[in-house]
Amino acid sequence: MKNKSIPASLVLLMSLHIATAQQVVKILDLKDCINIALEKSTAVLKGNNNIALAGSQVLAAYGQYLPNLVAGGGYNYDKGNNFYSSAGPELAYVNRSQYNYQLTSSLNLFTGYYNYSTWKASKLNKEMADLTLERAKQQILLDITQSYLQVILDKKIVALDSANLNTSLKREDQLTMLTEVGRKPGTDLYQQQAQTSNDKLVLINAVSRLQNDKIILMQKLRIDSTENYELAEIPVDDGQSAAIYGNRDALVNQALQDRVDYKSALLNTQFADWNIKKLRSGYMPSVNMSLGVYNNGAWFNALGVNGVTENTTGQEAIPTQLYKYTYGLGAINASWNLFDRYYTKSNVAAARINADNARIDLQDTRINIVASIKQAYNDYTNAVQQMETVGKGLFAARKAYEAVNGQYKEGATDFITESNAQLVLLQAEQNKIQASINMMLQKKILDYYVGAIR
Repeated sequence: MKNKSIPASLVLLMSLHIATAQQVVKILDLKDCINIALEKSTAVLKGNNNIALAGSQVLAAYGQYLPNLVAGGGYNYDKGNNFYSSAGPELAYVNRSQYNYQLTSSLNLFTGYYNYSTWKASKLNKEMADLTLERAKQQILLDITQSYLQVILDKKIVALDSANLNTSLKREDQLTMLTEVGRKPGTDLYQQQAQTSNDKLVLINAVSRLQNDKIILMQKLRIDSTENYELAEIPVDDGQSAAIYGNRDALVNQALQDRVDYKSALLNTQFADWNIKKLRSGYMPSVNMSLGVYNNGAWFNALGVNGVTENTTGQEAIPTQLYKYTYGLGAINASWNLFDRYYTKSNVAAARINADNARIDLQDTRINIVASIKQAYNDYTNAVQQMETVGKGLFAARKAYEAVNGQYKEGATDFITESNAQLVLLQAEQNKIQASINMMLQKKILDYYVGAIR
């Protein structure tokens, strides 16, 4: 008897995903993949930057309540002739150095609630940035979980197709021997060879699909090499959880309570309202208080009046002048823009439109949440029904194959019946695995739409 085995080319293709088993490879589980994605994701990196930016805006808004403090100083050098005529015509020659300094502070006493509205709006913007980042992380978690489960499904399908091909190869070996001794007709052998060829093709496609889905997952993780990484098997949670997912209305209520994007949309309406109040401050007066300390000092290097040199000795030192002759100034100023050429009016009108749009967005978000929960709930219910159906189908297909295989070995049935029973069993096994993975995924999708995915 001529032993047949899987061709070397097919073995090579099947083993592409474990070709580096003799090398040092890193095993990644689902949690590892999620952590890598959260660390490298562009959305997360930008989200963290947006939070930092929003935090700086809150600090800037709070700072408008504090007085500022400005220090300044200067130096001037004068040299030349000046003509003075207030007390008679005099021509003065001056050569001097001048020094000055000032220290000023101002405080906004009333800005028509502009500063207060800006501060409230900036705090809401910071909260929205936090919520947006949280939703982005939830999206990444679902996306990576879905891709990871797809690779796990592909690996299980490859294992089933490989086992199915081995079964066909063994039967082909047996038929070759039985045909040679005349116990089986040659048509059975030809049919089996055709079936074996088809099983090889199915396995080739399954292996290729596994490699492509693994590449897609690694691309999402921003990992270049797929050969240096393997994915760990995970327990498939395919049990139904009626206590958690059995009540659609309860899921909708939970989503409207927990979904961070809905919270963000709600905060956005408040943010828009505070922007209206901020811009309406243009109709109101503003009041500010200012305080300042000033001083000037000069040192005459030379002084002449109408050609007569004046005595410059006995001048006080510059530090003494800057200390002794300091004066202060305090003021309270009020201003009211009575007509600003409709600038405030147009800004308020635009802000009200933005506020109306924010409420429309909030309503759309609510509608989308309710619709997505209902759809995900229907998919979950369908997954539960699929699990019940494929379980019964797998049990029946396995029993049928065992019975037909035994009859075929005894010559009580033909090859077509045997081949069909094998194909039905393979399909039932694949359906069971797909239903199990789908069941786990549908629960994750429901968690995502509810806002409870972890």
